[in-house]
Amino acid sequence: MSLSEETPGRFKIPRPASGLRRAAKRSLARLAGLAARRAGDPALRILTYHRVNASHPGDRLSVPPETFARQMEALARSGRLVVGLERAVAALRGELELPRGAVVITFDDGFRDNHDHALPVLRSFGFPASFFVPSALVESGRTLERYERCCAEDELMTWNEVRAVAAAGHDIGGHGRTHKELALLDAATLHDETHGCHREIAERLSLAPRFFCYPRGSESPSVRRAVAQAGFEAALTVAPGANSRGVDLFGLSRTEVAADDTLADFSRKLEGGFDGWHRLLRASHSLAGARASDGFPRHQHGRSVVR
Repeated sequence: MSLSEETPGRFKIPRPASGLRRAAKRSLARLAGLAARRAGDPALRILTYHRVNASHPGDRLSVPPETFARQMEALARSGRLVVGLERAVAALRGELELPRGAVVITFDDGFRDNHDHALPVLRSFGFPASFFVPSALVESGRTLERYERCCAEDELMTWNEVRAVAAAGHDIGGHGRTHKELALLDAATLHDETHGCHREIAERLSLAPRFFCYPRGSESPSVRRAVAQAGFEAALTVAPGANSRGVDLFGLSRTEVAADDTLADFSRKLEGGFDGWHRLLRASHSLAGARASDGFPRHQHGRSVVR
């Protein structure tokens, strides 16, 4: 079922950004990209994807397969080294060296299209990646709230598909058990979402997961402690930017790739060109959250606001 045929549900096509807004964003990105090139862009950049499919035009999280393939080709031609999280974290600890501009590729949420569409493209370029799955939703017949009552293409991977991704040389990480916003939970539920996620993935894959990604970016100092106590070695946020040696390993920054990014946008994101724009958006949403008592919509801590 396509979006045009969907039954009424929670998924809504977002309003496209205005031409003026896109122009402002890209102008800022060009200036920031020039500065990044002059600085040598030495830091490690972690790219964030969610979905790779052509079923949801207008959904910023759904990058079309052809676009994804072109982006990976551009990444290969850029000469940047693409590494897995294991090497990346070791470098951030100071245990090994990586060349300037090294890149990590990550996928959040564990949708089946990651297996069906992203995996073959990654294989063709020899790129490693990390896939973060909400362990209790894998093979559950349920999808995430964003896509509830929408389309048959919105299922998450089965455990056999997760195993196939791991067998192809990719890392499987934790994304909570049920994709709850962790900073909003009581201690008992937080423990279940973090420790339970680690345990379930370890049992299903016969290999303990090493890395975690905060669902919707929702985290806090107590959440970071819970993730570490569950047995994870590092965790990824939605905070924009690159990562340098000595960074808090439970607060790694990332760069989200959106469905409406042009190939030029993608190249600028590799250079850090959109970091300033993304920080401005996060700051504006945080300000809106601080004014919630005055009737503004409540901003939940850490949630991705990248557009």
